Amino acid sequence: MSKKHKQNTSYQQDVSIDDYLAADAELKALRKEHGIEEKEGKISHLISSFFERRDAREKVLVNKKKHLLLALFLGWCGGHRFHAKQYVLGVLYLVFFWTGVPMAMTIIDLMQIIPIPADENGDILI
Repeated sequence: MSKKHKQNTSYQQDVSIDDYLAADAELKALRKEHGIEEKEGKISHLISSFFERRDAREKVLVNKKKHLLLALFLGWCGGHRFHAKQYVLGVLYLVFFWTGVPMAMTIIDLMQIIPIPADENGDILI
């Protein structure tokens, strides 16, 4: 190892995650204060907008038994997604039913829905 490399490594400090987050928040505040826009890449923007839309979506009250039966028998074509008023996903299931991907997604949906406890009417929020 060169002498110069040894000198550079001696100046490194361990930074905790709290210090990093505080510095990041301070940097964002300074950028906003001085009117500097923070540009986001296209892929990063698509991913963040997907999660923002998903979090902002209103949950729908559906009958658990009916939803499970639709997922079991019509999951390959998105029947349970249409029942939950998730029309875009339902159409995607229909478009790609021949690939087997919707069936795999239905299995994941079932694993998410089965443990959700139903209310006194047998309904759940999805």
